[in-house]
Amino acid sequence: MRILVHVLVVLAFGACGSGSKPKDAIVARVGTVPIRASEIQARAPALAPLIRSQLALTSTEIEKRRSLLGFLLKEEAMVQESLRRGYDRDPAVRNEMIARMLQDEVKASNAPSGPSDADVERYYIDHREEMTRPRQVRVLQIFTRDRAVAEEALAQARVAERSDLDKFGELVAKYSADLLSRAYGGDMGFIDQKSSVYPKAVVDAAFALANLYDVSDPIPSERGFHVLKLVQRVPAYTPTPSEAAAEIRDTLKRVLVDRKRIALAKALQQRTQVQVDHEALLQVPLPSGLLSPPLAPMQRTPL
Repeated sequence: MRILVHVLVVLAFGACGSGSKPKDAIVARVGTVPIRASEIQARAPALAPLIRSQLALTSTEIEKRRSLLGFLLKEEAMVQESLRRGYDRDPAVRNEMIARMLQDEVKASNAPSGPSDADVERYYIDHREEMTRPRQVRVLQIFTRDRAVAEEALAQARVAERSDLDKFGELVAKYSADLLSRAYGGDMGFIDQKSSVYPKAVVDAAFALANLYDVSDPIPSERGFHVLKLVQRVPAYTPTPSEAAAEIRDTLKRVLVDRKRIALAKALQQRTQVQVDHEALLQVPLPSGLLSPPLAPMQRTPL
């Protein structure tokens, strides 16, 4: 589609005729869309640094004005072509537009700048248990589907020096069939007693190891056998009110903004005229993903 561009020379872009045009005159048109002097002044600071540096190199003020207008005309032409192609109906673009609009509405509504000290204290009291980090252990494992292999790996692990993690890593590389933990020397990461990533028997066995560098007997699970080595303990920890204050304030700010956005969205919907054709709605085919309940999230288990 060819876009007809009409350039109207006015005071801001001309060399003569001072005082003959209004302050916010139409400087140009792209199709039927006018570009005013105030819009150019508002959009100029947002130009990319490279474009601004190019404008700075132009010789005269009139050339700077003409170059600036040229950039904005090209931008407006691309905007109009994007609209013609329907990019404004793209879900990602629409979501970004809505998010920006709601953000501006929240700012304009003089929403509270932040929660009070009393709000922070009340949140800490109500959510103290949720902020407590549970007791954790970190273990290395050798996993195999064969009990005899597990017994052999265990015998070699117990012959080695208790604190020799490199030796245990060699046994992991030699015997373990769990590709993920094997890539990290058998490291299963930190787990707590409520962890559902690994079988309960494995979690219970990890916490049953009494001393650092203890090695467990082969632990049977539905997949095979696990030989565990305890390498770290982390006690339970609850942050103090002062330690948790910054995170609590961020949380409460998000809650306040979300509530404001919900209220604004509801108000906008109520004052917008909406008509629904229920018979046509009943004929809309539903995507296959909405026809059956979602599957439970997959849990990682050793191979």
